[in-house]
Amino acid sequence: MAESITEMIIPGTYIDVRAEGLIGVSGIATGNVGIVGTANKGAVDSVAVLSSFAEAREIFGEYDAWVDGSSNELTLVRALQQAFANGGSTVYAVRTAKNSASAASRALADGTGDVVVLTARTKGTWGHNIYVRVKAASQNGYVENRSQNITSDPLQPLHANIAESPRNAVKLTRADTGQTFRLKLSTTGSAAKGKVHVGLVTGVMTFHADDLPVDGDSISASYEVLQTACRDIEMSYLNVKETFTIVDATDLKRDIDKASILVTATIVTGADPRLPDVMTDALALEGGANGETAGTSQYTLSLEQLDTEPVNLVVLAGLGFSDAAAALAAHAEKAENAGRERLTFVGADEDSASAVAANADEMADDRVVLTAPGIKAVDLIGGGQVNLPPAYTAAAVAGLVASLAVQASPTNKTLKIPGITTDYNDGKIKNLLNNRVLVIEKKAGYRVVKGITTDTGAFKQVSIRRIVDYAKEGVRRATLPYIGKLNNARVRGAMYGTLNGFLSQMVLDEQLTDFQLEVTATREQEIAGVALVTLYLKPTFSIDYVKVIMNLS
Repeated sequence: MAESITEMIIPGTYIDVRAEGLIGVSGIATGNVGIVGTANKGAVDSVAVLSSFAEAREIFGEYDAWVDGSSNELTLVRALQQAFANGGSTVYAVRTAKNSASAASRALADGTGDVVVLTARTKGTWGHNIYVRVKAASQNGYVENRSQNITSDPLQPLHANIAESPRNAVKLTRADTGQTFRLKLSTTGSAAKGKVHVGLVTGVMTFHADDLPVDGDSISASYEVLQTACRDIEMSYLNVKETFTIVDATDLKRDIDKASILVTATIVTGADPRLPDVMTDALALEGGANGETAGTSQYTLSLEQLDTEPVNLVVLAGLGFSDAAAALAAHAEKAENAGRERLTFVGADEDSASAVAANADEMADDRVVLTAPGIKAVDLIGGGQVNLPPAYTAAAVAGLVASLAVQASPTNKTLKIPGITTDYNDGKIKNLLNNRVLVIEKKAGYRVVKGITTDTGAFKQVSIRRIVDYAKEGVRRATLPYIGKLNNARVRGAMYGTLNGFLSQMVLDEQLTDFQLEVTATREQEIAGVALVTLYLKPTFSIDYVKVIMNLS
């Protein structure tokens, strides 16, 4: 039966409210950009959702000095700079890396050897900017819930330099009853009922006979340790500063694992009760590597992290056509087969018109956009401008397209860039357009000459591809709530109404000029559980050029 709500108005009169009439199409994402690239910070092969370039730099660090585009420069943050500058607002970013990537670290030692190793939380050279120093403690240390199970006598001693404090306590949990008792922990006087005495020098606990733990019980002690027996571990990274007052290596690891955003801690075997020596100077972590030599295989593996994300536009940062085009085309086809349509953007291998045309000859795909030439960009590291290859033009164009409604073509839209690396003449521009290349030209700014894909058929215009993808997603969302409902004329009529409302709104939004819709099922299809939706869509095309005929008299 169809789902319904029956409400009694008066005895003998009922109203059935059919839920199908309330089904609509929720908001559809159209401008989410997915970018994969190399960086010096951040988790590898993990998706980070970004809303600003400042957030991108915080998570993935800074890019390195630009050389020539062929010297394994870091790619992700440079591409994110272009995507956000040109209108991108939501970016799903993935850091990729070669297996050689490693995290920077630093061992802290005492007079007998290493005590603990601090390691940057993510791989990369960003950790070289983490500085650590061991200082005399600025306050008493505090040990919280240091536990031990009672299996033998005597009990394990506590720290030898416990400070008298009202925070000192022992929690005793009885194995036989499960009851927990809070006992005062004191360095003065002697043991009494409800009070545990601890020796100042030995750390040995003495319990009153009524509170004495037995085998199977457990205790958890919390107490202050004298400042003179503690250390401050001070770490800094750019404007981030962390300080931990610790009583031993175990306490250091607990505090860092709980609160540090910079490092993790590993205790050297046998060093649990020890403290690192005070250091004169702060020292940087060392040994980190970015894995910046990642190639197509690593990019492709990282690209898989975007498979299930709500991404509409995809870029492989810094990779030119020869390295990226096939991977992007395969990714787009896989996503389409899974019902997640998306466009991909790739830059030509180089600026020369012949090389760009040669790239275009190898690709005819309605989900791949080929861009040229390269662009000039503001360099945040060295200052001034750098010349970036067309791979970064792809990121800028993706950001521009992300900012547009699906029916708005990128044709004649300007990029927010300081320049292009090659200014093609009219003949070369015409040839490249005929070869299905999205070209940037200098004309009252730096404009997209024509927003086209590499397709040779009906989906040449980027806007047409996006309109149809939007319609497909809308139809999925409109019909999904009907799965499992009755396959009868009433429910199919409700489905028709939902779809008609969605498509009519597309007409009002000037995404379609017209459509035809049918929702049908033969008796055999009803039995098989099939409702057939047939659509005829007329997308709105953009004006690519204006032809003027003048009659003079």
